[in-house]
Amino acid sequence: MTDAVQLLQQVAAKLQQEGKTPSLALFRARLAGRLPPQQLFAAYQHWRNNPVFADDASDLPEQTDMPQNEPHADDITARLQRIEAKLDLLLSKLE
Repeated sequence: MTDAVQLLQQVAAKLQQEGKTPSLALFRARLAGRLPPQQLFAAYQHWRNNPVFADDASDLPEQTDMPQNEPHADDITARLQRIEAKLDLLLSKLE
């Protein structure tokens, strides 16, 4: 078994402890930057076909803060408002 699959098993166990259903999106969020996307997807497919949860999920570091490269909710809201304003302007020019 590869290290990537073992890592997914640990994350899956941690997610289940939190009452969440493991999914590719949750794995991507938890393992951001630790595995290349291709390796993550291959390990996810392998895990999904043979779902095993690691007994000890305590090996994973706690992820308390949002990574710096992810925008905060306020930034996302502001960006969405700007996009909507631009879309409204474009639609008005088309009319």
